[in-house]
Amino acid sequence: MKKLLSFGLLIVCSITLVACGGNNKSSKSEPTSNSQKKSERAYFKNNTLKIDVAKLTIISTEVLPANENLLREKPQLAITYEVTNDSNEPISAATVWIACMGLSQEDARTTNKLTIGMTPQDEKFAEFKEHKLDDIKPGDTMKALISYDLDDTKTPVLLKVNQGMAGKVLGEKTINLN
Repeated sequence: MKKLLSFGLLIVCSITLVACGGNNKSSKSEPTSNSQKKSERAYFKNNTLKIDVAKLTIISTEVLPANENLLREKPQLAITYEVTNDSNEPISAATVWIACMGLSQEDARTTNKLTIGMTPQDEKFAEFKEHKLDDIKPGDTMKALISYDLDDTKTPVLLKVNQGMAGKVLGEKTINLN
């Protein structure tokens, strides 16, 4: 009985899929062109990332020395940025950054992916920390801060920008630390 019920459900699903596929004759290329338009709208240039749900602009980068009093065991690269929510749902600035940005330090022998460090405790970053966990409402913009622990303060950092976690590569930027 279970096999018969499963077989019947499989047939209904197959017919539904065939019916959905058959109704697209007049607009056959429309879904493809819409997805192409969406991916063509995504870019990274002049320190600005644009994806469907947000626009992210890097404001500044700064190397912070190790400082036990500020809970910094290693030197860090502090990056301030702002995110504008272009979607219809609240989003987090950190989610947009983490989904699209990857940082590494590369020399002739190795590539070391950088890890996110503790949020800098320096007073000058107070405005960025105040609302760091807040969601950004649709249409609003929020400034944010992220830091990465550095392997050294001489090797440049390579920022690779993707269209989301598994999306296509949109660009790269070299951040010189000196």
